[in-house]
Amino acid sequence: MLHTRMVAVALTVALSSCVVVAVAPLPGSEAVRVTRNASEVSTCSAVGDIKVKATGSNARTEFRNAVVGFGGTVGLVTTGPAWEPVGGIAYRCP
Repeated sequence: MLHTRMVAVALTVALSSCVVVAVAPLPGSEAVRVTRNASEVSTCSAVGDIKVKATGSNARTEFRNAVVGFGGTVGLVTTGPAWEPVGGIAYRCP
């Protein structure tokens, strides 16, 4: 009986640590362009450096939110793939 309870508790703890909380998109973040091509921001002004701690689709949302937070319109991904950016630069483009 004690063994069964210990297994149940261990399983509950293990499963609860796997819960992923979605990052909510900020207003305007859906309009942010995300690119890895530096030539797309050659006429734009850099407005901030972005570091993302989230993973998966949350990373892309957090990246777009950061661009909006800096007042930017385009995010240049410098670290990680465009679909899961880890770092980059926010730009405001005309």
